[in-house]
Amino acid sequence: MERQDPGPLLYAYKPIPANPMSVALLLVLLVVTFVLGPIAAAPEGWWPLNGICFLPLGILLVAMVAFKPNPTYIYENGIEISLPLARRLVGARRDFRWDEIRDIYPASYEVAGSFMSPFASSAGTLVHAGLGLETNDGRRLLVRFTPGAIRAFRAESQGFVEAMAVVRDRFARHGEPMVRTAKTFSDAEVLAMQKEAREPLVSIAGVFLAFFLPPTLVGVILLGASAVNAAITVPLALAAVLVALIPPALSMAVTLRRSERRNAILSELSKFQESLRERTQSP
Repeated sequence: MERQDPGPLLYAYKPIPANPMSVALLLVLLVVTFVLGPIAAAPEGWWPLNGICFLPLGILLVAMVAFKPNPTYIYENGIEISLPLARRLVGARRDFRWDEIRDIYPASYEVAGSFMSPFASSAGTLVHAGLGLETNDGRRLLVRFTPGAIRAFRAESQGFVEAMAVVRDRFARHGEPMVRTAKTFSDAEVLAMQKEAREPLVSIAGVFLAFFLPPTLVGVILLGASAVNAAITVPLALAAVLVALIPPALSMAVTLRRSERRNAILSELSKFQESLRERTQSP
């Protein structure tokens, strides 16, 4: 079946090559690898360990390249969504026509890797607005417009605002609805959903416990080994580190699960509000 021509280009958006979390982690690894590492470990012969010290930095750089997105193009008859390089290399589809999409609305998402920062994730400062697309066959797509700077809860970047305006104008000109399957919520339900979305994902006490407990666990395990005259070997040290990683890992897992729930709530609200906007503006 011959695909419909996408028509004239209405808007193009070039996303940032790497999200703020990746850049922050890159800066940390650069400092640790090339500043703190040589100062603290080189005198003891623990740097660069035949290049092993550069491995985390190399892995991060490869990951940043693999997740580098392509531009988003909005056409009169369709959209080409932004996807990471890795997905494009395996042939993931990124070109869709508007008649294949049943719902278009502002969708909430968090910066990739934000679960690694429960403080920011719980506060909601990593939540952003993107273009949510639901196809006729039930697939959910998300076009991200992550800003280069993190500002406030559910930030709407300039790219998102411009893209949303272009899409709304296109559908208004064609007299077509952007949302066809929105759920209906009462005022009380909307307020309850907004309240739930504003609640912290993890308590501050829980975050402190999860991220400050690991050094204590390592110390207790090693002191316990010394108390029973057990040799502190590499396997024992590794076991202590693995045990110490359990609290932050659990905290990040809980944060990730709850953030997904929060984004789903915000997206459903946006979908409902978009349908209301269309009904109130229709002649």
